[in-house]
Amino acid sequence: MQVSNVQQRGAVPFPAFTGERVYMREFTKAAGLPPDLLRWQDTVDAMLDGVDTRCPIFLMVDQAPVKAATTQRRPGLHVDGYWHPSIQGHRHIHTGDAAEGLIIASNVLGCAGYVGRFEGSPGEGGDCAHIDASGLLRVDMEPGRAWAGHTLTMLHEALPVRRDCLRTVVRLNVRGWGAA
Repeated sequence: MQVSNVQQRGAVPFPAFTGERVYMREFTKAAGLPPDLLRWQDTVDAMLDGVDTRCPIFLMVDQAPVKAATTQRRPGLHVDGYWHPSIQGHRHIHTGDAAEGLIIASNVLGCAGYVGRFEGSPGEGGDCAHIDASGLLRVDMEPGRAWAGHTLTMLHEALPVRRDCLRTVVRLNVRGWGAA
C-alpha cells in the first residue's frame, strides 16, 4: 500500500511566454539559477518557498502552444520518479536515494493529482495506468500555484486544456526534501 499526496503551496508568477524549453538543469537553492535562466528565478523562488535543502534541484520548463482538447504534457496516470543525471533519465523504483520532492506549477489548468492510498507500483517509465485510482480524490492543480508531492508516489496526469492557449509548465525535482 502506498500513499499519493498532492500539497497545494503558494502563488507562482511566470515570466512572459517565449516558447522556452529547459530540461533538467541542475542548481542549488543557495546559489540560485545559472545566468542564462535568471528570468525564471522569481518563479523558482516562489515554488521553493518553505523548502529547505542544500541538495541539487533540477529544473524543467516547457512553454508551448496547446490546442483546445489536447494535452501539453504526458497523458495518463503516472509518477515522474527520481531524476538521475548520470543516465539523463528517471528511475521509478526506490533505490536507497534520499527523499525527492516534486513541485509543479503552470499558468493554465492542465494537470490533476490524486490523493489517497493505492496498491501497485509504477510500470515502465512511471506508467500507472494499471493502478485503480477510482477511490482516490482527484485534485485539479489550479494554475498560478505550486503543487508538491513525492516524486515516486504523487500520482498525476495531464488534462486536456479547455481552449487554445500558450501554456507554461515548470517542474522541480528537489533532492533531500520529502514533500508532503
